[in-house]
Amino acid sequence: MFSPTLQEGGPAKGTRSSRRRQRPLSGENSAQQPKAKRQRVPLSETMFANPDAASDNFEVKSDQIDLLGAKSDGIENVGVPRRELSVRFKKPKTGERPNKGDGSVVLTQNNAYTVSKLPALPDRLRADAQNRQQGAIFSSSGYALSLTHTHAFVWPYASTVSSPETFVFTLPYPSKHVNDPLPLGSLVPASAASDEPGLVVVMPVSGKIAYWESIASAATLDFIRQQRNGVEDTIPGMFSGEHVLQIVNAETSGFVLVLSSGRLAYMSVRDTHGRPGISVQFLRDGLASNLGGFLGNIRNAFTGSSSRTDIAAARASQGSNVGERIIAAVSTKGRISFWKIHRGGQHELLADNTIRDGLVESVRLFDKKAQNFTPDSFEVLDFTFVPRGLEDKYIGASRLSRFTLTQGPDEVQHGLLLVSHTDRRQSRYAIVEVIVENGIFKILNVRPLTSYTTPVRPGAAEKPRLHLPRPTLVAFVVFDRAVVVASMGSLPESPDVQLQEDAHILPPTFEDVIDFRDEDSLQVVGSGVEEPSSNDQGQDGQRIHRFRTKNPAVVLLLQGVGTVRVAVTDVDRFTTNHPPQITAKSKLEQAVFFGVKGDNPLVFRGKRQLPFSAQDIGSAAIQLSNEILGSKTPFIANIPASLENNLRLRISYLDGLISYLGELEVELDAQTRWKLLYNAEKLAVATWVWQKHEDFLEQRPTGERTVVSQIVAWVHESQKTDLNMAAGEVDPVRHWFIHDVWRFDIFLAWAYQVIKYNYTKGVVSSDDEITRLAWEAATVKNGALSEARKFRLTRAREYGVGSTEIPGGTGFPEPWFATHLIIHNHKRLIEFCFKWLESHPPAEQSNPTNKSLLEAIRTLLPALISQYLQSLIDQGSWARESEVPEIQARGKLYLQAYDEEVYDKVTRLKDFDLWEEAIQLAKEYKGFDALAEVVVQQILFMEQKAANTAPQSAADGIQFLAEEKKKRMGRLFDEYEERFAFRAYEVLLENSGVQAVLDFPYDRHGYATQFLRTKPELAKISWINDVQREKDIDHAAETLLNLGLSREQQIWNKKIELSLGKLAFMAEEAEQSANGDHTSSAASDVLAKTSISLEKIEHELELIKVQDNLYKTILPIIKEGVDESAELELLLKEQAVLIPKRQKALHQIFEDGMSRLLKHEALHPATLIDLLTLADLGEQYEHVIPDPFCLALKVAKYGLKGEERAKAVRLIWRRCFVRDDWKVVNQTKNKGDDAQLELLGNTATYHALFAVYEQRLSDDKFSPFVRPSECLGVYTEELDRRFSGLDDAAQKKILENMKWEDEELRIYIEKARADAWYLTTKEYAEKTVTAALSELTAAGKSHLNGNGSAASEDAAILKKVAEAAKDSGKNGGGLFAV
Repeated sequence: MFSPTLQEGGPAKGTRSSRRRQRPLSGENSAQQPKAKRQRVPLSETMFANPDAASDNFEVKSDQIDLLGAKSDGIENVGVPRRELSVRFKKPKTGERPNKGDGSVVLTQNNAYTVSKLPALPDRLRADAQNRQQGAIFSSSGYALSLTHTHAFVWPYASTVSSPETFVFTLPYPSKHVNDPLPLGSLVPASAASDEPGLVVVMPVSGKIAYWESIASAATLDFIRQQRNGVEDTIPGMFSGEHVLQIVNAETSGFVLVLSSGRLAYMSVRDTHGRPGISVQFLRDGLASNLGGFLGNIRNAFTGSSSRTDIAAARASQGSNVGERIIAAVSTKGRISFWKIHRGGQHELLADNTIRDGLVESVRLFDKKAQNFTPDSFEVLDFTFVPRGLEDKYIGASRLSRFTLTQGPDEVQHGLLLVSHTDRRQSRYAIVEVIVENGIFKILNVRPLTSYTTPVRPGAAEKPRLHLPRPTLVAFVVFDRAVVVASMGSLPESPDVQLQEDAHILPPTFEDVIDFRDEDSLQVVGSGVEEPSSNDQGQDGQRIHRFRTKNPAVVLLLQGVGTVRVAVTDVDRFTTNHPPQITAKSKLEQAVFFGVKGDNPLVFRGKRQLPFSAQDIGSAAIQLSNEILGSKTPFIANIPASLENNLRLRISYLDGLISYLGELEVELDAQTRWKLLYNAEKLAVATWVWQKHEDFLEQRPTGERTVVSQIVAWVHESQKTDLNMAAGEVDPVRHWFIHDVWRFDIFLAWAYQVIKYNYTKGVVSSDDEITRLAWEAATVKNGALSEARKFRLTRAREYGVGSTEIPGGTGFPEPWFATHLIIHNHKRLIEFCFKWLESHPPAEQSNPTNKSLLEAIRTLLPALISQYLQSLIDQGSWARESEVPEIQARGKLYLQAYDEEVYDKVTRLKDFDLWEEAIQLAKEYKGFDALAEVVVQQILFMEQKAANTAPQSAADGIQFLAEEKKKRMGRLFDEYEERFAFRAYEVLLENSGVQAVLDFPYDRHGYATQFLRTKPELAKISWINDVQREKDIDHAAETLLNLGLSREQQIWNKKIELSLGKLAFMAEEAEQSANGDHTSSAASDVLAKTSISLEKIEHELELIKVQDNLYKTILPIIKEGVDESAELELLLKEQAVLIPKRQKALHQIFEDGMSRLLKHEALHPATLIDLLTLADLGEQYEHVIPDPFCLALKVAKYGLKGEERAKAVRLIWRRCFVRDDWKVVNQTKNKGDDAQLELLGNTATYHALFAVYEQRLSDDKFSPFVRPSECLGVYTEELDRRFSGLDDAAQKKILENMKWEDEELRIYIEKARADAWYLTTKEYAEKTVTAALSELTAAGKSHLNGNGSAASEDAAILKKVAEAAKDSGKNGGGLFAV
């Protein structure tokens, strides 16, 4: 295949056939070569697709014939030459910057690094992204190399054009099978005669080597057949089944080839004179036994195999002398070897040892989680040398050892190992620092990688690579679909850090993972580092395409994407006391700002959980949301060409944020979720308002300000971001929507203030302009709040909150759309629209534009009111849960005002012929009062309109519609039941009277009866309805009884109602008797209930009778009065004489009671008792009121119960006892029996006792006897319930009067033997009544104090009895013996 006879005209072998010096292939003589002719290119469909993106490809083709034929196994047949356009562009001069911007696209960034996609990529690689490829980055020359089975591509990866100048090499010896290892290649530093590097390619299986001294000269067309652009050779002595794994650039010494057997070979591509020439020799000592020689080759030929050691990596480092390199090779099992290689292939082994056990022990010591893996799972993945010659500031900031500062590379080898522990599901990675000093291995620092645990993919095109660019503060670990950026800097010294280090716990430093998408065609196929530039050009000479940077970076060849750079943002930050840290906010920023791009090869979601608490993530989410809202993040342009696009982009960022939080499944608290939702609402509303602002501008003459412009202008300076006029910020509206959307609550509150200012200050003289401003304000206010609530209803579930009720309490933000200011100004705006429409009716406007605007305002009213009512609900719901008392009070006020506002605002709509809209609003907000008002008023309005309409046909049509509305009212009865029906009947009763209520035909549930029965004030109508409509006499009686007992205030009405109720009960009782049903329990219950009701009525009628008698008593006194005041004055003058003047409280009680008596009010029993016991009802009133105290005791019996009755009895007797002077009664000295008897018989106590005993003749249960000493203390500490509503001062005065009565009685008890005299008087009265009864019985009577002529007879008998009692007292003295 590679016999010399078949290579004529192709690249020559690496051995020279003549001592004749060959002509240089490039350099100063290259210009003398004739120019190549352009090959004709056939037209194709793609030629004119994108003429600007035409590739600048140079293809180097083999001159040999096709030797593979049909054995290519699907690999491109390279024997058929491609016709490609070979056009050379002018190369930039040395030091020129092609463009100020590099044309890259930022894929993600944070405070530590930036990931960007570079634009340059050969068109053929971009179009053929599915085939296998591998490559490398050579930052020293600025070129990238990519290899397929058939081609090699070299291009300046940092070029700013998408289709860069590309050198395409057709490999002379392609792979036989598609599954063979891909070719290995490396760029060779440029020779002295060329500015461009060379290229060497090794075929792993066959060992064939091709070398081109310069990619530029190799690209020149082979116009002279004898000129050789490259040389070829083969690796000698390869074993059967052995193949090349890696090519290590050890220039200027040469290259090191790593073979699958573990052998290492030195390869040189230049001879000792610097001319192209390939030579290969194996290193004598190494990781595998070198089975060279004849016998070895024979044995391997028969066995077909070689001894094998899995080499993880081999690396080269600068030696101590020119032309020397230190080579390190490490196996996967932890064996590491170091060689010194000289130019020409001379080499010596510096160190060789297996440190596996020490590595495993060290890793497990610093990474506790690694202890969960078996030691057998340990593996070394990669090795890299630690750079030398660093600045002092970087050396001090690094956690790496300082051994290499003073010692040369021959004495100390310093490197880092990438190691792992792996099981089926995950891996633990670590970076281990290794020092080899004079052949002795030392393991120093261990840096666990905690953020990435994905095992290495078996089919990955590129093994994990560890890069440590200068200044060694940041390491890059490249996996096939991820890059780990790990800080190698040390934390500032502190006690905590020292304690962690002593406990073998590595203090946490910066570490982050950059993940790529899991796609078959997307993987890292090559990588390389970029180091900060220096002034020294080094050995590479002029670096035309080299990318100069101030910070270290790793550049990746990402198949399916292109070239990707991961660059540290500012490496000097790692030397400060505050180095970069991964924060929850930075991770959210990456996912939000870069995750929304569909073509981003990076993936931010679903790979792994964030290492932060839910609280930290929530706080970061709020901070990021606020920054997006205020455009405070560098990822959002502050000068957008389209503000609407800017707003929508920010909305997409907020959508991405909440979506990412949902994917993380982090448990955010409700407060955080509501804050995020409110921010998203504001941005959505701002977008809608901006669109309306643009519509307003189109409708106005150029230069006029819309309401949006005026709101922004009138918002106070302290409530918006200042314009920087000096920097060209001249549009306040756009500036506000960019920076101040988070203050949208203030914006909405100002909508009414703009109208108010323009209207009240006379800024606008035209009513038409006020109309337009009002329309715009109403549109903005209604639309903004509507959009906010629509957004919340549709997106609340995504944010994990409820969509209806606004929460309150600690930490919950105030609803921005329902603040106090918004509600206040919203109400004012509605009221202004009402007034403006009333003063400017649309129908009376002559200007069509103005008329349409007014009509639009009228149409907006229902929606505007709806938003206002909802704001009241939202503010009330939030405020009532607040822990601030002032806010709680405000919330209660709003909720209390809600019903009133619903009624007021909804019912106002009927004034603007918005009947149906008002009905819908009332139904929506459960305003049944307003609903009833509007529904009934609409019916009445239509009936009135029908009555006033002519001709009759039109009136009939309106009446028909009115009847339909009545039917709808009946359906509303069915739907809302008594909540609506009762209020509707109230409105109907108020406007059309009781007959309209009783005659409403569409009440299918008897709500009229229920309404009347549940309204005590309508009892006078209810009992009529019970009799006429319901035929329910029993309930009518109950109604009359309740009305008479509890509701009626006029005494005469009460008497009539109770009498009618008595009549109804008696009729019901008679009906039960007539039916003969006396045995059933139900009938017995009815009769018992009827009996009790009749008894109540009898008692009330007795009280009415007492009040009537009292009124008859005072009637003669007030005849002279000209009005109520005069009557009261005469009455007090006549009847209040017994009340001491100093007892003003008693005077006031007496005056109030008499005033109500004169007004014929039904008096409370206690009030009636006060009048009877305080009035001066002497003998002249005996024909009406025989004894007031006995009558008062009867009032207590009929009108009071329990403790209240007992206290009232004690009060009556106390006032009775103090009415007389018992000291005089007790003074019996020098007093005869006649005088004593006469004195005792004239006391109020005797008369009261006599009347009581007389009453007992007909009611033996009437026994209200109380001794004077038992009356003490009543109402001296606490008054009866009538006075509970008085203030403390008034109650105190009444108590003082009561105590005065109490003290008077106490004196009589202690000084005048009142208790004993009471007993004597009681006995005397009892005997007197008994004697009188005997006398009357003899006269054929059975009672005293009869009516008519019997009264005079009774009096005569009583006189005789009294005289008899006197005689008995004289003879025996027994009755008056004390």
